[in-house]
Amino acid sequence: MHPILEEFLDSWVWPVMPGAPGAEFRLRLTRERCLKGWEIALARTLAEIDEELASNDEAWKKDRALRGYAAEGVHMSIKQMSAQLLSVDIGEQERYIDLQRMRARQIWDECKHSKLHADVLLGKGWIKDERELMDIAQANVQPLPAYFGMSMMFPHIHPLARAAQNYYQEDSACIGIMAYLARVDDPLVRHEHLSQRDEELMHFMEGKFQIDLLCATPQTQQPVEEALDYLLHQVAGIR
Repeated sequence: MHPILEEFLDSWVWPVMPGAPGAEFRLRLTRERCLKGWEIALARTLAEIDEELASNDEAWKKDRALRGYAAEGVHMSIKQMSAQLLSVDIGEQERYIDLQRMRARQIWDECKHSKLHADVLLGKGWIKDERELMDIAQANVQPLPAYFGMSMMFPHIHPLARAAQNYYQEDSACIGIMAYLARVDDPLVRHEHLSQRDEELMHFMEGKFQIDLLCATPQTQQPVEEALDYLLHQVAGIR
């Protein structure tokens, strides 16, 4: 196992809150399913970094900043998170209020992340004003599946699937940030990642906490397992 992933697991994945009813379920899923996906994600990121650094130009920094802005831009973040907030029925709002709070907070975090990508583009002189990004297609189109509510097409997704999404996807985000900070010296690129590090960790911990707290029965565990099956297939390529 790569030391970056091992460090993250020891610090944030394996520790368990005393008395957490869903912790055993989460740890089993982690060992049986998540670890392989996280290892694949980290290997991909490290390979990308090596290829980028070997190119001896800065085109990859511009490309990554544009893609990051597209994935975390204000319009995309508001659509994604608000769709997820609205997908919880009124009768279930009280039960899932912590999940709702998680998504409400994440709207702000993701909108702010887009500004970090814009900082790179501005700092390198590739744009003069953030408004220019509205005319650049690459800054407004991203290929990620809309399964988790990037549009209003999927209001049926169970709220606990959101917790699974945060647990799996944000771990990948955290170890990816650790990889860039370990390999890249450019101060703007480091700023782009350092300023996200704690917030991505909070998103991961929110998902972990909700699974540990709420997923103690087959009924509450099923949407988490289904979401992980989807993510491992679509993102990690594991069937």
